[in-house]
Amino acid sequence: MAANNRNDFSGSGALQEWLQRIFLPNFNANLYFADMAEAPDFPDGYDTLRWAKFTAISESSVTVGTTSTDGVTPTDTSIAVTSVTTTPVQYRIVCNLSDLLLSDNPLPLLQKTAERVGYVMALNVDSVIQTTIMAGSNVYYGGTQTTRAGLSATDVLTVTLLNKASAKLRSFDAPDFDGFYYAVIHPFCLYDLRASTAAGSWVDVAKYSQPDKIFKGEIGALYNVRIMVSSHINTFASTVTVYPTLVFGKSAYGLGWRQRPQVFITDMVPSDSDPAAQRRKVAAKCAFGVVRLQENAMVRLETGATAL
Repeated sequence: MAANNRNDFSGSGALQEWLQRIFLPNFNANLYFADMAEAPDFPDGYDTLRWAKFTAISESSVTVGTTSTDGVTPTDTSIAVTSVTTTPVQYRIVCNLSDLLLSDNPLPLLQKTAERVGYVMALNVDSVIQTTIMAGSNVYYGGTQTTRAGLSATDVLTVTLLNKASAKLRSFDAPDFDGFYYAVIHPFCLYDLRASTAAGSWVDVAKYSQPDKIFKGEIGALYNVRIMVSSHINTFASTVTVYPTLVFGKSAYGLGWRQRPQVFITDMVPSDSDPAAQRRKVAAKCAFGVVRLQENAMVRLETGATAL
């Protein structure tokens, strides 16, 4: 008679399984946009944050003195101060863990849940920022296209486009970060950019004058643009998937924090909503507003990409 084998008990729970008591590494995206914003906190008692800026004074306002105007006061030149504002919105997430789940599970579920809740909140902050800053007025399209709808998958990011964005910002006298502008690009766009790059064009991060100030995921510089790579780029739906690459200078956009991101873990105690103390909750919240401060301090490149 044939002996019973493992297949006879598969899925019955009769066979014990050894649980490897570690979590597999998470595949986390590099996030940059919150760190690169002009990001003050809201003062207590205020619900709107305002940035003030001078409008440009035309060079033509400077008059030429002649013998006939000697001693004559020039016509007054008016100045104006404009402002941009942002009002915070609160974002929240809650996870519920039962007492038996926590007591009977060998995994550090509470700690890991807190880590993931915090990370998903960071993803949300990054996405909200992108929604605002990727709607600026200065945009170039891949290939010879002049509209988003005209882009095809082969109209990819090239060194020519990046060079054009850098030159455009210089023409605006956009403030830079110690001589460089920043760009955050998708890995597929990086692949296309490298494929179009002439030998010797790259400046490796190890050759920076200040190599200690390198962002995680930064790969180098090209045409005075420091390039960071992130998989968390909000694409646009069009005839093809459109990948935006933002090239920007200092104080291009503002992020006003009313509540900076916080993660909370409740105690296992009786309450009106949980009289038998049967659960613990992990939650996160933050409140902030985003605004484009200087339209001429950012250029958006919209392209297709080689999907790998």
